[in-house]
Amino acid sequence: MVATTTTTLPGIGRDTKPVVFTTPPKDKKLYRRITLPNGLLAILISDPEMANQVSGGSESDVDMSEDDSGSQDDENDEDSQSEQEGSVTPSALVKKAAAAMAVGVGSFKDPDQLQGLSHYLEHMLFMGSKKYPDENEYDSYLTKHGGSSNAFTELEFTNYHFDVKPNALYGALDRFAQFFIDPLCKADALEREVMAVDNEFSGVLQSDGCRLSQLRCHTAKSGHIYNKFSWGNRKSLFDEPKARGVAVRDELVQYYRQQYSAERMSLVVLGGQELDELEQWVSDLFSSVPAGKGARPTFFGAGMPYQGGHVTISPSVKEGHQVMALFQLPSLTNQYRSKADEYLSQLVGHEGKGSLLSALKAKGWASELSAGVGESGYDRNTAAYVFEVHITLTEAGLNAEPGNGLAPMGLLFQFLNLLREAGPQQWVFDELANIAQMRFKFAEEEDACEYALRLAADAPYYAPEHLLNGHYLYDRWDPKLVNKLLDQMTPSNVRVDVQTSSFSNLPDSPVQHEPWFGMPYISRPVPEEILAQWGSAPVTPELQLPPHNNFIPTDFSLRSDDTATASTSSGTAADTQSHRRTTRSQTAQTAQEQPTSTKACVGQKHSFNGSVVSNGSKPDLEPSNSVSATPPVMVCNEPGLRLWHKLDRQFETPKAAAYFCISSAAMYESPAAAATTHLLLKLLEDALCETAYLADVAGLSYDMWPEGLAGIEIKVDGFSHKLPLLVDYIFQQLVSLKVQADRFERIREGLVRRYKNANFKPDKHATYLRLYAIKQKMWPVEVVQAQLESLTPSAVQDALPGLLSEVCVEALLHGNLTSQEALALGHQVQTTLQAKPVDADNRPRDRVLQLPPGKPLCHRVKTKNPKEGNSVVELYVQVGTDDLGKRSLLDMVDQILREPCYDTLRTKQQLGYSVHSGVRLTHGILGFAVCVVSGTHGPSALQERIEGFLNSSTSLLADLTAEDFERHRQALIAAKLQQNHSLLEESDRHWEQIQSRRYNFTVRQQEVEQLKAITLEQIKEFYTRCIPQSAEGRRSLAVHVVSNSHVEETVEPSIEDLDRFKEDLPLCALPFSPSLPK
Repeated sequence: MVATTTTTLPGIGRDTKPVVFTTPPKDKKLYRRITLPNGLLAILISDPEMANQVSGGSESDVDMSEDDSGSQDDENDEDSQSEQEGSVTPSALVKKAAAAMAVGVGSFKDPDQLQGLSHYLEHMLFMGSKKYPDENEYDSYLTKHGGSSNAFTELEFTNYHFDVKPNALYGALDRFAQFFIDPLCKADALEREVMAVDNEFSGVLQSDGCRLSQLRCHTAKSGHIYNKFSWGNRKSLFDEPKARGVAVRDELVQYYRQQYSAERMSLVVLGGQELDELEQWVSDLFSSVPAGKGARPTFFGAGMPYQGGHVTISPSVKEGHQVMALFQLPSLTNQYRSKADEYLSQLVGHEGKGSLLSALKAKGWASELSAGVGESGYDRNTAAYVFEVHITLTEAGLNAEPGNGLAPMGLLFQFLNLLREAGPQQWVFDELANIAQMRFKFAEEEDACEYALRLAADAPYYAPEHLLNGHYLYDRWDPKLVNKLLDQMTPSNVRVDVQTSSFSNLPDSPVQHEPWFGMPYISRPVPEEILAQWGSAPVTPELQLPPHNNFIPTDFSLRSDDTATASTSSGTAADTQSHRRTTRSQTAQTAQEQPTSTKACVGQKHSFNGSVVSNGSKPDLEPSNSVSATPPVMVCNEPGLRLWHKLDRQFETPKAAAYFCISSAAMYESPAAAATTHLLLKLLEDALCETAYLADVAGLSYDMWPEGLAGIEIKVDGFSHKLPLLVDYIFQQLVSLKVQADRFERIREGLVRRYKNANFKPDKHATYLRLYAIKQKMWPVEVVQAQLESLTPSAVQDALPGLLSEVCVEALLHGNLTSQEALALGHQVQTTLQAKPVDADNRPRDRVLQLPPGKPLCHRVKTKNPKEGNSVVELYVQVGTDDLGKRSLLDMVDQILREPCYDTLRTKQQLGYSVHSGVRLTHGILGFAVCVVSGTHGPSALQERIEGFLNSSTSLLADLTAEDFERHRQALIAAKLQQNHSLLEESDRHWEQIQSRRYNFTVRQQEVEQLKAITLEQIKEFYTRCIPQSAEGRRSLAVHVVSNSHVEETVEPSIEDLDRFKEDLPLCALPFSPSLPK
């Protein structure tokens, strides 16, 4: 789809030739690229599916007036509540509008005397403007209109972004624009906000990833732009400058005026308005952004950041060992069509037969490997690209000759020599191009905010016509560039980083200290004889080029219930592949997709496979997405198998999701059983790796994990053509799994390490303890870990038949599969398991204990990491068994209090960087929680402040106007009606209803109807009765996780022993669960 238009507002620039954006075929949005007279680049996106949400103009009309100007995150065990909002047509699902601004200046431009200044400035721009002086006005406006905001500072740009109800977009843009026109940078906010920066920094002091990143900066070549402290903290931004007589606010304002300039900015606005209207808004609101400082800075001549042939060794906070080989490459910013780094990533990071990882596993040296140029600013920028090979080591790999984690480097350089000897392989590039084309052709719609911020960041680096598809372009095979990069990947050019929890056991070496994190490290040249061995070692026969990928789909036909091959949308495809195996929580959000159509714009036709559309023609819209869309149908309910199916008719994509829960009481009957089950899954993953990796590269992934009493979950999703083959392969491998002694210790070691590292983050620890306190049956991680350490290969092998002897499978098959195909796949799984069938109604289920009423209970423990400087309190109020009425009331309380809670406890009181509140739905029991992480306040002080906020919120609700209440209501209704961005997102919604055994697939529509009927008086009465300290019969639990900084607090916890505490508690009543026909 689209680019420009023939109408032009006075003074607004367009390219001489219209820009043609190549879009996925199902993308119905209209695009336009403009440049304002001040040089600001803007990408305008009109989404016709939002059009019904902006008609009537109720919010934006109000917000365009001057009258409205300002005045002075979940556990796997719980169901998360959506907190997004928007304007609503009650019968239709809705979307959000969004905007993002990428300012082409980041931490590379920090002055040496104020390190972290770019990050500090990012924080200060939220603190009010001349037009909207209230420092909370922007966030308050967004919250009332179903939105949210955030920002982040990179090395070469700073990104600010928000989303909001479509009919409130103008008001949000008006407030947003003031960040870049006339921010106040108030003197009285300076110290408060530098504390926010400091709290943010203190929150990562015990993060291995952040520590390593800063160590790399500290040990970069002296004077290089990498040799900085980009986080910033109170010391670098306030205390030391003040001691030197530096006027920090003056420096901050001067930096803003020198660096923030319109021609360095790229803006993306996504809304439901027509392009001409969006263009007028952008012109009106952003033409006043100051300009004249020149193009955004680039650093192509900065040189390579690191000394080659060196090794740096540092301690890890968590248990474990990693070795990382960093190869410094020239910046490839302008070679995005060749993807030479992705080609090498595919080969070095491969996990199939003959791969580097397979060879390392065979020696018992490593458990995981990833390779490629990462996405962070330190990995890719205009100065350099850093290709990193990251290897997770076993104890054997750490200690193998020559020691200190260097042993895998020999195999790495053998593999690189293999690539040189074989020469560049065009078939590998063509395979990647095919997969990328496939992924783009069937791309799904992203979250609006994520989409806007990505495009804003990408706009300066891609040619205008490649903005949308540049990430997927593999249309210039460049073997010379591949060879050039391989020439840089040598022992003399490598920087090796070893991060290990055995740092204290290293032989004597001069130990230095990184000043900001205070961590010790050793840095020294790799001995010449070792470098020579790495460079000259012959290639071992175990290392081979990867095989051709037979999992790449070729059938993209769309199913119907009448025939297995209805409408066809044949073709091939492909997407950029990072070759870093990712879990679902790590993958980017995606969205809408459709079959291919190609349209010409202004006489031009782009050669890349996708639709090319002029924004002079509006596409036909698909039928509106109704809340009461067809739910999944139960197509089988027999002993041992309950199967749900839904044929996709919304996304029209050749993809599917197959979710399975294998329930067996034996899997969690004891800590030993839980340990055995988890270890078996890890052994299964290892057995699947070489084959399943090929499927993952081809867009077909799987994930599996234990779910406690519920059993184990196995999820497979991606292109539907070969999905049944992968499902069958997984279950065949499960039942025939052979526990091999040579693999057993490596895999068990990795899993034990995971248990040792559990709850290292104090906020995760607090949530874990809260769940442990209220769940009837939950084995402690320490107990399961102890059982893991005692397991033997024969014990695990012997246990497998018993774990699978009596089983119930409940499954959801959703997407491009007919009901007959779904039934066949479900029965195939059941046949493969060959288990005694268990009726679905007889499966074990998690239950929640009822807290006693009265004074808040308190459980208090020390942080697991003795060096952790942050303490946490999580205050949980148990509301009761879930039902539609209570859930709607509690959701409204959360909607109204969320922003004031953050503003009060984080922004004004500066208790800590991490402050969040929200609804908790734990196995059918509702609750409300507030969590604060702080390095400056102890848990008892934090709890007192939280209780103070909850008590004062009674007055906040009493003062809430009818108009603001209605805005909150509409925002929450819109959150309930948020349109699914992708087939997978819809699958997850349905699966949550299945796993919770509520089976209420139309719950969102029911919640909307309930919310429409709620009154403000009901909210006040409910809140007063349930949440504040004064609430009679309130059931609450505070979990304190105490760092050594706050152990002196004199607090008498009311619960010393959680197990003893739980013995006498009654069970909460179960929520309603329907009886399903057999």
